[in-house]
Amino acid sequence: MEDHRFLRAERAGREYAKDEEEMEEKMKKRFLSAILTGALLLSVLAGCGSDDGQGEAAPSGTPAEAGTAGAGGGLRPETRDKITVILFGEESPRMQELMENEFQQKFIDEINTEVELMYLPWTENGAGGKVDLMIASGQKFDACIVDPRWAASSYSKGYLQDLSDVIDTYLPDWHENVDPTAFDAYRYDGGVYAIPIGNKPTGGVYSTVCVRQDIMDAIGMDKISTLEDLTEYAKKAKEQYGLYATYELANAEYIIRGTSDRNLIPLCTGILIDQDTKELVNFAESPEFEAAVRLYNDWYAQGLIPKDILTNTVTLPFQANMTSFMRGTCGTTLIENEPGLQSVVPEAKTAEYYIAPEKPIYKKSYENTAFQVPVHSTKADRVALFVNLLQKDTEMANLFAYGVEGTDYELIDGKVSKINTEELFYEWMIYNVKISSPTTAYTDEFMEIYKNWDDKALPALSFGFNIDFSNVQTQKAQIETAWEEFANPMLAGLKDYDSSIEELKAELDQAGWDEYMAEIQRQFDEHLANK
Repeated sequence: MEDHRFLRAERAGREYAKDEEEMEEKMKKRFLSAILTGALLLSVLAGCGSDDGQGEAAPSGTPAEAGTAGAGGGLRPETRDKITVILFGEESPRMQELMENEFQQKFIDEINTEVELMYLPWTENGAGGKVDLMIASGQKFDACIVDPRWAASSYSKGYLQDLSDVIDTYLPDWHENVDPTAFDAYRYDGGVYAIPIGNKPTGGVYSTVCVRQDIMDAIGMDKISTLEDLTEYAKKAKEQYGLYATYELANAEYIIRGTSDRNLIPLCTGILIDQDTKELVNFAESPEFEAAVRLYNDWYAQGLIPKDILTNTVTLPFQANMTSFMRGTCGTTLIENEPGLQSVVPEAKTAEYYIAPEKPIYKKSYENTAFQVPVHSTKADRVALFVNLLQKDTEMANLFAYGVEGTDYELIDGKVSKINTEELFYEWMIYNVKISSPTTAYTDEFMEIYKNWDDKALPALSFGFNIDFSNVQTQKAQIETAWEEFANPMLAGLKDYDSSIEELKAELDQAGWDEYMAEIQRQFDEHLANK
């Protein structure tokens, strides 16, 4: 899932944790979370509904192991219950049909649990959005998709349960199919507050550029390994095919990687981490910011940057055949974007290249999505069993991502050929490189590279680091506003560096930059001390 989706609603929650009364309420909620988690350990089926006729209700304290084995083995509670899971977007007609029939029957057969999906608009996604308000008001649900930044915010408000013991007990298959470090993104004060879902390589995320390989072949280029190569490719693609270079801002990580002698990783708005010195870097005052702005100024002057870069409403311009490249996501761009592009340009092919491939490759924890369990739910065990089932084996992973074999997809030499193109459970969310079948769009050579993408990747210093902004919510909001108003036009090539940089620095200072930077530095120092 892309980071910007989880930031859209963040400003809506700034009223939380601003005074002593709120902090007191936060501690009460954390205490309640601990009580509920303890209750879960004493009664596996706490909060269960009526018996389904397959057995009597389990007495208090009966462990889940006393249940029957599902069709594929594993834990199956003896009594039936129901969980409500929040996803974002819109439920497709085929997804609704499957949830009423094949999917639902599989949930009942395997984990004796009915699953109800509640869809919310993507605009409600993120910290401070509707989900946080639902938790604060006591509105009942049992799980919601979340990313580490959002989870960190919700944890700071006391909204989430510690799932450590639940994870140890109810994820037998998922433990076999996930990188254990994925859980580090959701660790706070010794607990784990969400269950990661999916398993995709994250090394070098956004350090690659995804290009039209069919265009590269046509213009006679065999690689892109520098910003000069990228500029040459973008110019020829514009001249010969009428495509703009990109609709993305120049703070994309591949630009930073290609304009710096340092190994820098973006952390949050305006702040980078130097992986060698372990120091935080003020991006606006860095030579990398200047180089990125001047590069995009040059591209804009050459007509490679669209004039509406900041107001464009097309969500996927690369897929729409409007741009010649986009920043890559460590191989997943191909899986997630090539099919969409080919629906517009059937002959299109994509490829990813590292800008500055000689530099180290880092993996960062914030790329993992997960399911959180709100503090008021008594069904964390069922949620864990639900996640475990989604990732249990290839058969299950394919079922929930692609549908019913023979109806929604066919397997051709171990690869998925889709018959149904409607969205089911989000493929990008639950794709697991260890067990999921790839589609026929991807060659064996690519999948071999993709599966081993992280082999040489190093954990970034930010791996497992989650910022708690509760002490600088006001400064954060003001800095994000200033960045959007003054930095983004520079990073889009619309304003030149020399005439704009001092105004940007002044606005950030006025927004409370010193307090913001100092608080994040303090937390980062604590993070390093505990590594």
